[in-house]
Amino acid sequence: MVKKFIDTDPNLLDDDKRIILRYSHPRFDKTNTDYYYLLLDKNHLLWTSKGYFPSINGKPAKWTGGTDIEFPKEGLLWFIKSIEQKFLKTEAQGGLEKGAFTYSEEIKGEKLAIKRQFGVPGYGLMNFSREGHGFAEGDVQLAEFTDVMLFDNGLFKQFTDIAKQIENGEI
Repeated sequence: MVKKFIDTDPNLLDDDKRIILRYSHPRFDKTNTDYYYLLLDKNHLLWTSKGYFPSINGKPAKWTGGTDIEFPKEGLLWFIKSIEQKFLKTEAQGGLEKGAFTYSEEIKGEKLAIKRQFGVPGYGLMNFSREGHGFAEGDVQLAEFTDVMLFDNGLFKQFTDIAKQIENGEI
């Protein structure tokens, strides 16, 4: 049985005591910035986000967002190693076979998967052992990271540093 988490309130994120990483990224249209947080809750990590939803049709502007994905903290190290060893290497080097765009494994009893995303290039981290906090019942949890976020703007390096702390028992 997986530990249940309550969806994170985007209005309370900035003051959350569990924050171990803050990351911001401009929206695709450059009109606003989205904010992301990695929270440590004992043996789990929660990737959360918030974005500003402007006033429309007389409705007040507000922060929207919440928890995108929850996973065992060891899953971050798996995410980093999987991208490096399965997605960034050719089949001959031990990477995924040609034409494969997903990789999954069970980490601490939870089925995690990574998928290569197209359109806006990036990676999706999914947890099939947990239901999403969205509107559709039965949706799996999914966090999406563009290549720009990960590689151009340093998020992959920040994740790598945190994963090393987890591996060393510091977190």
